[in-house]
Amino acid sequence: MSPVVSEILRSGFMINSSLRRRTHLVQSFSVVFLYWFYVFS
Repeated sequence: MSPVVSEILRSGFMINSSLRRRTHLVQSFSVVFLYWFYVFS
């Protein structure tokens, strides 16, 4: 495998992991918001 292909795969994997982490952050934030809305309503 050429170094260019491995570099592309590595950058794609880093982008994918950062996107997954961001969606996990949004999920936990929405859960906290729903809990807060349920408690104070």
